[in-house]
Amino acid sequence: MKRIVRTIVVSILCCLPVWLQAQHIQKRVVEHPGFITTNTAEIEIKKIILTDEQTQVDAVIYGKPGEIAVISPDTYLTTEKNSFRLREAENISIGGTTEPERIPGSGKLNVTFSFAPIPRGVHEVDFVEKETGWTIYGVQLSRQEPYVYVPNFLKSQPENTIPELPEPGLSAGKAVVNGYLLGYDTRMGVDMLLTYTDKLFPNTWKNNVTVRQDGSFHAEIDMLQPDTVHLSVNKAILPIFLVPEEEVTIYVSLPRLSMAASSLLEDKYRRKQKAWFDGAAEIINTELATTGTSHALKSYRLAEKDLTQNDAVKSAIRKDKEAVRPLCERLLKNPILTSADRKVLKDMTFEDIRRYVEQKSETLLLEAARSESSHEAVIATLDDKIAGSDILPQLIAPHRGRAILIDFWATWCGPCRKSIRAMKPLRQKLASKDIVYIYLTGPSSPENIWKETLKEMTGVHFRLTETQWKDVCSAYSITGIPAYLIISHDGKLKSKHIGFPGADILEKDLLRASEE
Repeated sequence: MKRIVRTIVVSILCCLPVWLQAQHIQKRVVEHPGFITTNTAEIEIKKIILTDEQTQVDAVIYGKPGEIAVISPDTYLTTEKNSFRLREAENISIGGTTEPERIPGSGKLNVTFSFAPIPRGVHEVDFVEKETGWTIYGVQLSRQEPYVYVPNFLKSQPENTIPELPEPGLSAGKAVVNGYLLGYDTRMGVDMLLTYTDKLFPNTWKNNVTVRQDGSFHAEIDMLQPDTVHLSVNKAILPIFLVPEEEVTIYVSLPRLSMAASSLLEDKYRRKQKAWFDGAAEIINTELATTGTSHALKSYRLAEKDLTQNDAVKSAIRKDKEAVRPLCERLLKNPILTSADRKVLKDMTFEDIRRYVEQKSETLLLEAARSESSHEAVIATLDDKIAGSDILPQLIAPHRGRAILIDFWATWCGPCRKSIRAMKPLRQKLASKDIVYIYLTGPSSPENIWKETLKEMTGVHFRLTETQWKDVCSAYSITGIPAYLIISHDGKLKSKHIGFPGADILEKDLLRASEE
């Protein structure tokens, strides 16, 4: 009997490690899980515990002390194929069905959520709270950093390179930013802004940046001199040093940038490289994207300070700025330069200040016209001297970064007028898209009739000379009207139609041109 008992005990002891290992496998704990991006700073995930019975999420709610903390019952963990609904919560009311907790004096409330169990083999989920719109994309169910592909030529950039710094001082022009969000997926809601604090205008310019389906983006900004701007991606901010009249391509690690802006993950990712650069001021920008500071930028600032500390230069700059600032304030209300304004600008000591103000006036006028063109017809002009292959680039240059539909028509063309009416519902449907509608006609449309017809139309309208009309039609084989050219956001011709192809075809073309 003793031998049998001993055998049983030995068997149990032998099986115990296997049983314990099985229990360990059934429970996974992920502390401070990484994520790809988030549209909120009001909630962060501190821990995820995965078992066969539930998925437990420990989170932190941020808010003002005394605020009520409630979570919507429409809260899920989601994958591409499945959703795992919120079942229970601790320290927070679900939908206000119980007495809600309040944010304590620390401004942080620790809460626990219980969701349906997530199957093994799932590597990431999205946290979605539908009522407030909170979404945390790509929450990792392991301790690994979210993977993004970084092109090899960026990884192999030489280190300890002596930076090529721009010349200090004024150099007005347009800085161009092209970029890619590494790790971006079309399911993600991403809001992007390029922000620049002006040195002349009493304004901080905030330019909305559109993210394409492949994660690419494009932005241009008028600048008075080389300076730091800020690219905000949802709740994260990347400082970028831009140089007027130069171009830079940015490859942004969306997860690293987002996690560096997280209260829970900031310490881990603050000093990791969050973006790679190709183009102007690469060294400065790489340092900014890694630590938030730059030794190269400090060197540039010292050189800039040495230049502006010269008494004669300092006095002249101050005099020019004092003279032009009242003018700049007026341009924010009405961007048209008057003859008196032009006299003030003509007397500027620094040519770059004059050029910058004129450039901002043109930009503000264009933005006003573009906004106005969605509600009514805006008559634009093209210099008679522009001809041949220069015509189309000149027409689309102000709208770079946007999709463009160019409509060839005439007042006497019945099918043209009919197709314009047929396009109205489509234009309303695509109102949220970044699309510019340009209408071209020639001298065969009598000017008085053309202007009268425009009262019933919207968009940007050009009446070309006979030579210009023939040149552009010849260049793009426009053999009849109505005819259409679809130009993509990067200025490339995406499609052409002779005759109205139908609103559904143009819709597909325009969506492809604006998003891909």
